[in-house]
Amino acid sequence: MSYNLKSAVANLINHRVYSLSVITTLSVVLAALITVLTLAYIMLLKPLPYPDQARLVKAEYAQIDQTGTLNTRAFNYPALIDLYKNHNLFEQVALVYYGEQRLDDVAGLPIVNTSFVTPQWFDMFAIKLHLGRGFTQTEALDSFNPVAVISYQTWQNDFAGKDNIIGQTLSVGAQQFKIIGVAAADFKSPALIKTGQTTAVWLPWDYNLTSAEAKPFWWNRYSRSHFVAKLPSNISLEQASKTLSQYVDNVWQQHIDTEAFFAGWYIELELNTLQTVILKETPQNIYWLILAVAGLVIIACVNISNVFIVRTAARKHTLALSAALGATRLTLFKQFWLEVALLIALASSIGLALAAAFLATLSDFAMAILPRANELSINAVSFLITLFSGLILTTLFAFLCTRIINYQQLIGGLKSAGKGTAVQVGKRVWQGLVAFQVAVACTLLFINFLVFNVNKTNIDDAFTVPLDQLISLEVNLASHVAADREQANQLLNQVANEIALLPEVRQVSRSSSPINDNLITWSLVEVVSNQSVLPYGKSVDAQYFSLLKQPVLQGRGFTNEDTKSNTKVIIINDVFAKQLSPDGNALGKRLSFDMTSGRENDLTIIGIVKAMPIPGQSKAQPKAFLARKGYRSFIVALKQGQQLTKNTLNTLLQNSNSGLSVHQLEPLNAQRDTALFRHYVVSATTLMIIAATIALTSIGLIGIMRYSVLLRRAEIGIHLCIGAKPLALFLLVFKQNGSAIIAGIILSITLLLTLQQPLQFIAGGIPQIIQFGMLFMTLLFVISLGALACYLPLNAQLKRPAIYGVQGRAE
Repeated sequence: MSYNLKSAVANLINHRVYSLSVITTLSVVLAALITVLTLAYIMLLKPLPYPDQARLVKAEYAQIDQTGTLNTRAFNYPALIDLYKNHNLFEQVALVYYGEQRLDDVAGLPIVNTSFVTPQWFDMFAIKLHLGRGFTQTEALDSFNPVAVISYQTWQNDFAGKDNIIGQTLSVGAQQFKIIGVAAADFKSPALIKTGQTTAVWLPWDYNLTSAEAKPFWWNRYSRSHFVAKLPSNISLEQASKTLSQYVDNVWQQHIDTEAFFAGWYIELELNTLQTVILKETPQNIYWLILAVAGLVIIACVNISNVFIVRTAARKHTLALSAALGATRLTLFKQFWLEVALLIALASSIGLALAAAFLATLSDFAMAILPRANELSINAVSFLITLFSGLILTTLFAFLCTRIINYQQLIGGLKSAGKGTAVQVGKRVWQGLVAFQVAVACTLLFINFLVFNVNKTNIDDAFTVPLDQLISLEVNLASHVAADREQANQLLNQVANEIALLPEVRQVSRSSSPINDNLITWSLVEVVSNQSVLPYGKSVDAQYFSLLKQPVLQGRGFTNEDTKSNTKVIIINDVFAKQLSPDGNALGKRLSFDMTSGRENDLTIIGIVKAMPIPGQSKAQPKAFLARKGYRSFIVALKQGQQLTKNTLNTLLQNSNSGLSVHQLEPLNAQRDTALFRHYVVSATTLMIIAATIALTSIGLIGIMRYSVLLRRAEIGIHLCIGAKPLALFLLVFKQNGSAIIAGIILSITLLLTLQQPLQFIAGGIPQIIQFGMLFMTLLFVISLGALACYLPLNAQLKRPAIYGVQGRAE
């Protein structure tokens, strides 16, 4: 064993180029494999860090209209409270309302994420406390006990980690709360509505921001209120959903039976596991990433197999001597295994270090798009992946090296002094390698070209909207200001006028940014046809369309008079117009929220605007716009080259009313980049996979073709001696390998046809003709790559004297 080990080390040292090529290729590919499989484990298999996590579910209150179409998934406030009090099924239930509020007594008036929760929230998610306590029955529903628990990060950043923080008061949105606890530093808050979501302050549910006017309505819906529960161990998700759907529908029907608009509607209570809610669409992306990396691993293995084949062929005399001295095939296998194991051990160590760096970068960089990104790091599973992949690859390569050896030929080669003998690879073996590599390369390239094209199209469309010098402003209103909505609206009107007078400002619109809109569908009816339609709805003022340069295709836009008097008019986009009328001419049509309210309340379509491509959305949605001023949202157009700071606006707002402050101030082009972040990452990832695929495939094909040409160097030399032209020799070599390339292409097309359904889902709206064009270009590229791989080693032979080839000389 010691001798074999020393011999293996000596072989690797004496053939540095061979060793370095294997280690370099494998370390990079193993790094990618370890990174992706560790990512997959954390996202798909690792349990959530909460007790009984498999039984934790989130309830969705689905409203189904009379046509059987899902209208929305959002609770109305009384239904949420009723289910919380009367469910009679779950082991444990908790409510949460997500808000964003101002810390009034902290320098800079920061806006933080707040969570209004019932006491069970702390038990359900096992929130560990660094100091103090969590919520108990003293903070139960309708207790109105003004206390707060803050996160460890908030304690450190905003309160300088004061030891006497417990018992101090905290002003949140002009409401005073007594701090009773500080969460542990390592607590991971469940991100139920937004990836990367964290909570800075937990407050009792009683103080949630649902207005008193809205709380009685059974027909309204609130996307910030959520219901989380723990299923009993003896009840399935489907059973609980069916039982509770019947209950919530019965209760809802009792309270809306006088509303003719909801005739034929019903409620379903959908239950989703917490893991599903947190991961969202991530599993599908992970599966595609695993597929891509698996393809790269396969290509790399084919390449390295070729390196090992060539290396084995070069050792024919040493192997022959070992065989003559009694070494069995198993003995040779052990020698190969030990040498390969040393190479892969080095490559695995480097790959593990690279993977650790990749995961650390992802943990910091991709918080907004990767659920559980803060858990990304090398762990025990990563080491097991490294160990098992190393053992599998070592055994595979050692078996390959042993397999290509003709044991009897080795002994005969020694007796004949090695003349005319060599360790050779059968034609089927290397043609199989070519076909397999071409198939994987074509499949990987086409899929990644498709993904890249979809993301690039979305990015290009998003940049067609001129957003320079536009900023989004959200104003925070203290509770005493927001209590009187009419007075608050007048105050915000005054603020808009004052902002417009600032020297940096060109124009102001009391409307929300089109990028971060959290729009819900409006349930409308086209009056003449009595057709129900569900566009996304938004309220805007008269300046909105001109500010965003959104062209009016037909009719007119809103006027200041429309906004001021709440005129019964509506503007729709061209996507919605085509739903109402096949020719897109929907001007003059009337829409109604409630057909029983009288025709005087109908909304007349006065304009059709071009649909605006929204960053992060794959296709334009049908939208309708009412002439209403946004409540606390503004879009501010700055003069060329000017900037507007948060301090300037906070000073202006505080001078108007101390209950006003800047909630959010962000350029629209920065919002666009944030919305496109996932597309940027996916585009960069696909480009890297494309580049890696091309590089590895090129190396592999050239290596295999080189071996093929070397085997035929005598034949090529003879052809040269009798005057064959280089083109004829190229066609000879390409013809021999062309069948393998064609076989690989056919295998790739078969695989792509098998994956047609998921591929069409990825392709989105890309026309079939363009997809066929992309496939044709992919196949043409791979064929060209194969031709180049044939030409390069042939060209090296053509530069040598023809007699060398006839004599079979390597030099």
